[in-house]
Amino acid sequence: MCGALAAALVVGSVAAAPATASAKKVKVPKATYTFNMNKKSSKVVAVTRKGDVNGVAGEAAKKKAKGGVMPTVNKKKKVQYKKGHKGKALYLDRTYGVQLKGVKLSGSKAWTVSFWIKIPSGLGNFTGVFFATSDMTDASAKWLSVTKRTDLTENGGSPIIWSRDAKANQWPWYCKNGVDKKTKKAVWTYGTALDGKKWVHIVVAANPKKKVEYGEKGKADYVKGPQVFTYVNGKAYGNGTYAKGAINSKTKYFLGINGWDTPAKAFYDDVQIWSGKALTAKQAKQLYKNQK
Repeated sequence: MCGALAAALVVGSVAAAPATASAKKVKVPKATYTFNMNKKSSKVVAVTRKGDVNGVAGEAAKKKAKGGVMPTVNKKKKVQYKKGHKGKALYLDRTYGVQLKGVKLSGSKAWTVSFWIKIPSGLGNFTGVFFATSDMTDASAKWLSVTKRTDLTENGGSPIIWSRDAKANQWPWYCKNGVDKKTKKAVWTYGTALDGKKWVHIVVAANPKKKVEYGEKGKADYVKGPQVFTYVNGKAYGNGTYAKGAINSKTKYFLGINGWDTPAKAFYDDVQIWSGKALTAKQAKQLYKNQK
């Protein structure tokens, strides 16, 4: 890990000061898009992948698509709602995911995604908890995924923020930040925030005005991109960057499904997205308090 990223990780791993009785309540800006999941909505539509075999994108379909298979609207699938964190919640049973219709974000501006999730049966490797893509082909694939990776045994886990821009040859990822007890330097550590059976609040906030580095300058995997913070239940969890073109004006946004892997069996509640705003650590903490 390069020094510049390590320095950024130190900043990201510092927790906000404990609130005091006299502290003022932090104002959380109104979300640009809100999906409260209390009932059926034309903005939350069921999607599946053509050619799936036993819940996984089939090789024939992937070959035809020259990469991953874009989830498409399936009018035969009924979006399910069950008891949620508060009121009702979206329920996915691994046979489908959903697309959040009408969401428009810009790769050159800040953005934030927030949601409550419960995964009672555990999260599968690479499953798209939150998945954003504009192109699934190998030649120009652009995507960002909030997922799980146990293949990264020392610094993987969940939620991992993993992205790709094939044209720019960028594949950055990050999970949980920590500090080495001996050197006091920032390190990536293994995290398992999505492995429990309780409701968990996730915030992912990207700020293009602040840049961090991934990899080693001059190497093929080097990325210098927007700083992205992950907060879990109101606390700083990890920070890193994402691939250059992963979020753009043509991006589509999905819950519980990506272009390749087994869909999620999970509950989602109070999904919110901010366009042009990266929530701060204090705002992420306040949002959690407001909704818990």
